[in-house]
Amino acid sequence: MFIQLFSNYLVGQSVITIEQRDTFQEEIQKTRVKLGTIAIAEGLLTEEQAEEINHQQTIQDRRFGDIAVELEYLTSDQVSELLGKQGDVSMKFFQLLIDSLGLSMENVTEHLHGFQKAHGFTDKELEAVKEDDFETIIPLFATVRDATITDLAGLVMRNLTRFVTNNFYFGRMKKATEYSYSMLAGQKSVGEADIFLGFSATNELDGIIKLAKNYAKSISVSSSDEVYDAVCEFANLNNGLFDSVLSDDDVFIEMVPPEVYLNQQLSGNAYYMPVYIDDSEFDLIISTDAAFVPGEKPHTLNLKKTDLNTSAASSLPTVLVVDDSALIRKMLIKLLNENGYQVIGEATNGEEGVELYKELNPDIVTLDITMPVMDGVTALKKIKEYDPEAMVAMISAAGQKDKLMDALREGAELFFTKPFNAQEVISSLRSS
Repeated sequence: MFIQLFSNYLVGQSVITIEQRDTFQEEIQKTRVKLGTIAIAEGLLTEEQAEEINHQQTIQDRRFGDIAVELEYLTSDQVSELLGKQGDVSMKFFQLLIDSLGLSMENVTEHLHGFQKAHGFTDKELEAVKEDDFETIIPLFATVRDATITDLAGLVMRNLTRFVTNNFYFGRMKKATEYSYSMLAGQKSVGEADIFLGFSATNELDGIIKLAKNYAKSISVSSSDEVYDAVCEFANLNNGLFDSVLSDDDVFIEMVPPEVYLNQQLSGNAYYMPVYIDDSEFDLIISTDAAFVPGEKPHTLNLKKTDLNTSAASSLPTVLVVDDSALIRKMLIKLLNENGYQVIGEATNGEEGVELYKELNPDIVTLDITMPVMDGVTALKKIKEYDPEAMVAMISAAGQKDKLMDALREGAELFFTKPFNAQEVISSLRSS
């Protein structure tokens, strides 16, 4: 984030051009090294241990080093040593400025002081920004009294780095009074706490599109509704991780299916924080107001199903995939078809899934837990009533521990937490 903020300041001061800024940022991205990679090269971790830690990061909102220490793979001193070997990103950027523009370090320091003054950072805060320390940065940009909002904003920024891109920056959080939007995709969590998390665009969708495509990775996201669907899934990932923290504190909370709204207005207390990917903006929307309403009428997504090759007879195990997210269905279909399974059907909700199960009689069915019309646990019960021997794998976001326990009691054989680990999914299915 520091590189993006400081380079934009330098563009505004006519020190560098936009083209130079983009080139410098690309160079910095190329030199970013993961902690696990260094640990493997130093002989401190095996590839399997690093992969295990990376997987734990996908289901916990924690740092690589903290997980490694907890698993007793590394000591705290070893983590500190590895962090030092990652390199000082800000110094790499300063060196690029010196080498490319002929500036002296004194010149760079003068510009840095100007940047610090423009943002009102103390010396300690500037160091935190230079180190991309979100725990310190977020309270500077999200100065609200509600700690839930600050904590959730911090989690989203960390997950943007983990799952979307590290080439982003954000602005200061503001109260969303009379906030109108062209598009909003988000999800509510209800129970002992009421939380809404969403992502919106007030005009152009460029930022939302980049968020969706970077999150979807190799899965094609082309239509507007596929973009909205991918953004809903990213909201679901963040809500799940945050809700898991609340449930660990014995706070009962349940996620409802994500929704999309077009060309409407927020109602109730909420906050928004602008986020920029390659200068394209979208807004993070957070509310803890029980009376908050994201919009009057949800948009119905028109999502095409995958063309499945089910005409030819096959001896491969057959699978029915049931999930309201087209992105998740595409991911699962691709994963399963590439690993010795044949997906013969997909359904968008539990009710449709039950009917397709009776029609197709697959060897395995995957069921998302949170779906409209009929949720996954209810669908599981109905499938088990029809076929007590049905092999069912539940798919859930983190934070749905109670629902997963219900599913296991109802006879589900397996469960996977989103974002799921491909190797874990396949190895579990093969051993079941």
